[in-house]
Amino acid sequence: MASTVTNMKTLEVIDESNGKVVGTVPYYNGEEIAEMVDVAYAIQPRWENVPLFEKGKILYKFSDLVDEHREEIAMFMSKEMGKPITQSRAETTYAAEIGRANIEVGKHLYGQVLCDSSEGYENHVIFTKREALGVIACIIPFNYPVELTMQKIVPALLMGNTCIVKADNHAACNVKLLIDLAYEAGVPKEALHFITASKEDTTKNLLTNPKVAAIAMTGSTDSGSDMMRYAAPTIKNVHLELGGNDPLIITEEVADDPEQMVKAIECLGWGRIIENNGQVCASPKRTIVHKRAKDAFVKCLIKFCEGLKRGHATDPTADLTRLVTVKAAERVEAQIKHTVEQGANIIYGGKRDGSAMDVTILDNVTKDMDIAKDMEVFGPIIPIITFETDEEAIEIANQSKYGLSASVVTKDLKKSYYFAERIESSAVWVNGSSALRHNDQPFGGTKQTGIGYEGGGYTCAEFSRLKTYGFCDVSPKEKLFNHEDGMGDFLDFDRYTSEVKKLANELINK
Repeated sequence: MASTVTNMKTLEVIDESNGKVVGTVPYYNGEEIAEMVDVAYAIQPRWENVPLFEKGKILYKFSDLVDEHREEIAMFMSKEMGKPITQSRAETTYAAEIGRANIEVGKHLYGQVLCDSSEGYENHVIFTKREALGVIACIIPFNYPVELTMQKIVPALLMGNTCIVKADNHAACNVKLLIDLAYEAGVPKEALHFITASKEDTTKNLLTNPKVAAIAMTGSTDSGSDMMRYAAPTIKNVHLELGGNDPLIITEEVADDPEQMVKAIECLGWGRIIENNGQVCASPKRTIVHKRAKDAFVKCLIKFCEGLKRGHATDPTADLTRLVTVKAAERVEAQIKHTVEQGANIIYGGKRDGSAMDVTILDNVTKDMDIAKDMEVFGPIIPIITFETDEEAIEIANQSKYGLSASVVTKDLKKSYYFAERIESSAVWVNGSSALRHNDQPFGGTKQTGIGYEGGGYTCAEFSRLKTYGFCDVSPKEKLFNHEDGMGDFLDFDRYTSEVKKLANELINK
């Protein structure tokens, strides 16, 4: 096991590559979680009333502290969940930038003054303002713990919410350090809470707690379905970034163009193999390659894989490290076996060593196999699926229940637009990996990949609500609509209020 609970109510987080303890974090029971929610609920109106510019200053300082502590945060991450240290450092720097991007947008997320476009309201002053949702439960996954903690808590806090942050048990130390840095920057401890806990205690005392206004989770689609069930009885807001089985379409021209061949290998090699050992929701998980380009592409792909170096996650020269746990690697191993049983062939890799998983290339994968549709594999596994026509490639790409991102390799501008327009996903990258993610991109998904968007331009809006303020010039006439001709008549209130006015004058002047 990667973690154990001691009698001191702490959780030991283990480096599964060597069995060493990375660190310990508090492990809370249900009663303690419920108390945190009560505290966060009580302070939320006060935190919301802190001026926006002051909250922004605190969170800018927090983002700067993340930069200053990059090495410590990154080292925790690599030891805990196995991400190569160079990627952990990059994630930490990127996470600080995510914080700043959200602050910049949130400070300029204006309401609107409604104009006199509605008859009968021309003498009123009506405007909208963004207000907080309340207490937000933030559920953080293991694979991008720093980035996704910052994606959630910075915009949530900026918009006046308070947060309970549930870290994954296999990547909790770096998240705990982030929360401590937020306190150092000036975020009140009552407004931001860290927990690790059992699923039962979390569900009962956080996710179904009526004082929690919203659930923001990144995780699997099955877990997202659970979150919606937990939210339903009290109609909580849900913000879900879930699974994916992203297609990479490699067009026929790759067979004749060495530069495009290299581009295809880059898209797949980085986004599917090297980046987090394939543990990426937006990884190009289905390689859909034109039949004429397939043989040359596979040979080039194998050549690329042969040059990769495996090592410990703290080794800056290592390209490949391990998956988050032995159990995760065993799951990938079972998925490979299942695909072979369905008729695919392993032409490269295929072996597991503890939590380390070989890069594995599967040939003869047909579009009716599970891996070509809805079976999401969280590891460096590459199924090769061939096509002959562009229409067939689109059919294969769209047959999945997921719709997160996609990528296409082509130099043909007309063809690139054809694919980008027809692929069912929230993003399509032409000559770039689907694992790419811009700071301000509306990152989310279609179909069963989630609800809502994350990104500098979007998360602040997701974590707030619009409220209308109306200041009325009370008129003696009220608009009545005639449904027959669409024109309106007026109701003269003097008929009803003349006696009230008379009495009011007598009482006031008495």
